[in-house]
Amino acid sequence: MSNVVRIEELRLQQVAKQKTEQQGAKKVSVDDGFTAIPNELLKAILRSKVLGWKGSYLLATILKTLSWHKESDWFTHSQVCEMMNIEPTKYHINQLSAARKELIKERVLFESGKKTGVNLDVFKWEMVNPEKVGSSRNNRDLIPEKVGNGYPEKVGNTKETITKEKINTPIIPQGENLPDGKSLAKSPRRVGEKINFDQIAECWNSENENRGGQLPFVEKINDKRKRAIKKFLGELKAPTAECAANYFRAFFEAMKPHHWGENDRGWRANFDFAIRADIVLRVREEAL
Repeated sequence: MSNVVRIEELRLQQVAKQKTEQQGAKKVSVDDGFTAIPNELLKAILRSKVLGWKGSYLLATILKTLSWHKESDWFTHSQVCEMMNIEPTKYHINQLSAARKELIKERVLFESGKKTGVNLDVFKWEMVNPEKVGSSRNNRDLIPEKVGNGYPEKVGNTKETITKEKINTPIIPQGENLPDGKSLAKSPRRVGEKINFDQIAECWNSENENRGGQLPFVEKINDKRKRAIKKFLGELKAPTAECAANYFRAFFEAMKPHHWGENDRGWRANFDFAIRADIVLRVREEAL
């Protein structure tokens, strides 16, 4: 009788296994390979709040190095795209390249020749903790926290406190002169200086990607958008891509649920909405 029960159990197990394989619901297992990751490294990643392309590149580096018991290794951006299951388009390659540069600058990764590795001295990481920066009016003056000691000179696609001084152009009294007789009026744009419209659009796309890519990306810059971008740059502290990137971070930080599509119309904010002069003013006055 026990033999009959045993055979029935084996039959049921075989049926369950076949059903699971047919459904493609195979559970992950350490039998298929695993990576020994130090707990302090995982905690450092959590503290850093790394997101978007930087997070993907960091995880890819861990898989390419620590999972093979290597300190560093050489691998291409196309290989990372394959790991992410995305096409190695120019846009994706550029995003990964920028992510790698920033992670190295922030001392999260290190490079040795053509090889890249994870800096296991996590207390030397120089990443801003976005959760502690400018999340409400009550903590706008908080100093950005860092995983390591000291502060980086510049930070790439991480959040920072955007104060009115950063995005507001000072009002200069008309007719006021300097001691040497020179006018204090704002100097006009240099003749021949061109606006890199694609770079401004890329600032939006990059910040949108870091926030989960829930808003429309800019795919094309037409004449109408060029005119709008010119006006937009005139509202900033300086007509540069850096100031535009700072503004877009502040814009995303100030967005309300209805800007993300939580409304009866299904409307979502986009690039053209964000660069309007009245919207720039609302962001500056924290009244979006």
